[in-house]
Amino acid sequence: MRPQLTHRSGDYDGDKAWICWEPRVVGPFQNAPVAKAPGLHTYGIEKETTTVADLLAHDDYMDRFIRLGFDFNLQSNLLGMCTSYHESLCYKRNSICSPSAIKIAQLLGYLVDRAKAGIVFDDEKWLAFLKKEGLPKSLPKPAYKDKEKGNPKRSNLIDRLVFETAKGVREKALGNFSKRFKEVKSYDEDVVATYNREYEEAEQDIGIKKALEDLIPELRTIRDFWSKNCMASDDHGAGEEVKGSGIRGRRKSILPFQAIAEQVRDNFLAVRPSAEARTLSPIVARWDRECQYSPTSTSSSSPPSNHWTLIKASTLFFHHRDRPFIWYAAGVELGILKSQARGIGTFRSVVNDIWECFKVDNKAADRTRKKAVEDQGIYMGGDGLEVDDADEYGDWGWMEGVEPND
Repeated sequence: MRPQLTHRSGDYDGDKAWICWEPRVVGPFQNAPVAKAPGLHTYGIEKETTTVADLLAHDDYMDRFIRLGFDFNLQSNLLGMCTSYHESLCYKRNSICSPSAIKIAQLLGYLVDRAKAGIVFDDEKWLAFLKKEGLPKSLPKPAYKDKEKGNPKRSNLIDRLVFETAKGVREKALGNFSKRFKEVKSYDEDVVATYNREYEEAEQDIGIKKALEDLIPELRTIRDFWSKNCMASDDHGAGEEVKGSGIRGRRKSILPFQAIAEQVRDNFLAVRPSAEARTLSPIVARWDRECQYSPTSTSSSSPPSNHWTLIKASTLFFHHRDRPFIWYAAGVELGILKSQARGIGTFRSVVNDIWECFKVDNKAADRTRKKAVEDQGIYMGGDGLEVDDADEYGDWGWMEGVEPND
């Protein structure tokens, strides 16, 4: 570790420091002498040294300034790639103090301030450095970054944390979470209200009743398509959950998951009131006409959610609310139903072009959160002040008893 005085330079831009004095953690560490930093020539690094005075010597100094800025900033930034290589090298050799690892670490010190210092370091220079050090062009990822193919090393601290300690803590935390929130139901009155209203209306309108009756098996077909293509295979039934599917194990389908999700969405939008229902009720006929003006699309320019589409979404949630496919089939409409549940004036509609310009005001959000905390009278210390940890991270009382594995 460097002497204290060398840590008193640099910026203090809000970064958080983790300080530990637990003897079992810090005891094994010993201070090491600071290695002499090699010069830029060791890595073949060049520096952009053009000054403003150099540019002002030319009539077209502004054009030169802009061109120079683009030329420099469009160069590859190798900080991330070199950092990953350094991590893999230390993992492979099970050491952070080999000469090559130290040299790469010092290279990272140069690259982290590349833009400020005018550092010029490209792929060609990187490969030349590796060749000089006798290092391969690429290295396999550490096991903790490649959980499927990696072979964990028990001697590696991060491997032990990821594959042993974290696994036990995660399972205990999830167990306590489920225990605490086992009474929470997925049923939402706001989302099913549209279905319930139309179901009541169906008592007086045989066409609406027919439309709802025909809709249920259509939605069940969509559910069956999802289940068939996202079903866990028998030989991997206890495997990891397929990302986004809610299904544990590996899928039997040869279709990519994105293709399945898009097909579910297309199938949902394609469901129209049956011809018989349209004949029996002018209201249902109007629902169908609205569909004709809303071409189905899964792109960002999705069709406006007409009343029939909202009915489908509400019905889908009513019958299949515990299945994850409903969010891929009708996530947009479910959001609309929920947002509009409290009536006009309780929500805001924003077009995508404006939404993309929005940015959360963290200070305003913090004030709102603190006011809510004060109004509810929770997370308050004995002296009447907010408890910082509870305020920032929420109530973690449900994790009591969760201890990391030895």
